[in-house]
Amino acid sequence: MDGGLRRLFRERLPQFDWTSIESGGTGRGIPDSNACCKGIEFWVEFKQTTGHVVSLRPEQCGWIARRCRAGGRVWIAVRQRAAGGPRREARDVLWLIPGCHAQLAKQIGLKFDQYDRVLTFHNGPSNWDWKGIAQCLIS
Repeated sequence: MDGGLRRLFRERLPQFDWTSIESGGTGRGIPDSNACCKGIEFWVEFKQTTGHVVSLRPEQCGWIARRCRAGGRVWIAVRQRAAGGPRREARDVLWLIPGCHAQLAKQIGLKFDQYDRVLTFHNGPSNWDWKGIAQCLIS
């Protein structure tokens, strides 16, 4: 479901105190992980896609919107992977989308050319700028 992002973030960002959230029926819409570093706390919802669709449920968008309005930090991390082929190059891209764009991500997917603060990291986890990702999450 998350393209291995939860594991990758924990491995590549060990300076963060990560907590996995499995709320099930008690708190629908709560993101997958909560983390804290240098006194800054934030939430991350991890997703995976092969195209442009970001499969956020309405209750996830609602929770994220409420938290952002209250001043909380929320990110949607989407791993976009596509196998290569005769007419298409292989792709493994990480998208970091600020929570304030959750509803737009649900509606239009990964077509964020007109939105601010959406970051992309290309060519797979070994090439992603993990130092930059860490900085982004706590900025």
